[in-house]
Amino acid sequence: MKKIVLTALFSLSLFLSKAQTAIDIEEGKTVASNGIEYSYAITNERTEDTYSRYEVTIKAQNKSGCQLIYLKNDNITNIFDGDPSVIARFECLNATGKRLTSKGANLKARPFTIPYNQPEKTADGKTTFRAVRVQGGFLLKNGSSVSNDLIVIVPKGERPRFKISIQNFSELTTE
Repeated sequence: MKKIVLTALFSLSLFLSKAQTAIDIEEGKTVASNGIEYSYAITNERTEDTYSRYEVTIKAQNKSGCQLIYLKNDNITNIFDGDPSVIARFECLNATGKRLTSKGANLKARPFTIPYNQPEKTADGKTTFRAVRVQGGFLLKNGSSVSNDLIVIVPKGERPRFKISIQNFSELTTE
């Protein structure tokens, strides 16, 4: 019994050591990580009797000086519901989620393809090659940005407060 408990505790500590930490982000300010700058801006706001409704744009811009590539690998697990294209998740801490509104949103890198010559056997037994494009992963080019819009409802008199979870590139390598 003692071995099972110790093994479970050891496994849990390994899992928690790889867990992402959320970073507080303020309106109009940027958070930089791995050469990517993350930010959000409120584009529209409306106040009702009991709540405030905000339209928010979240953004990530690559200022690293190089292209950032996430290779497609089915063996990689990630913290964003298994979606390897997600580079960050913005969570609104005080969003209510009422009226079918969001509590958070993801930013995703764009997919890229690579050429591949696929061998095919002809009827007479010869091998020919046909050029096909295969998805290689996800890419965030230098200087490019990705954005997403969301609507959040917060209690009246409050402004949205966000935390951001960022996918670390080092966690995308297989060991």
